[in-house]
Amino acid sequence: MHVRDWMSPDPVTAGLDTEVREARRLLSYYGIRHLPVVDRDRVVGMISDRDVRVDEKVLTRLLAGDTQSESRTVEAVMSAPVHTVGPDEDIEAAARLILSRRISALPVVDVDSSLLGLITTTDCLLASLAPRKADA
Repeated sequence: MHVRDWMSPDPVTAGLDTEVREARRLLSYYGIRHLPVVDRDRVVGMISDRDVRVDEKVLTRLLAGDTQSESRTVEAVMSAPVHTVGPDEDIEAAARLILSRRISALPVVDVDSSLLGLITTTDCLLASLAPRKADA
């Protein structure tokens, strides 16, 4: 089985200039946990729901009227460099990379690093539970 068979194509993305509050809104609106960050169609980072979570310190500052942390861009909080996988990689290889790097999603990119999709731990788990075709 290949990554392309299990990835989510055309994922929601953020740009380098996307504000943290907008990234949080996108994650919530689409019910997703990961946002690839793209610059000129190339993946340059990843944002997770944990990266933009409002913790008690941020909430206290927001309630006091300090919106500076909310207006910063995702570039300040994204994970980079980003680990990626190709669409023709074996799904087990993607699962091993996810486990070894202790991440929960991988952008799927073509040879030019253009984003094609996203593969998650859930996708890998579902693939491992899928019935296998008998070898001919």
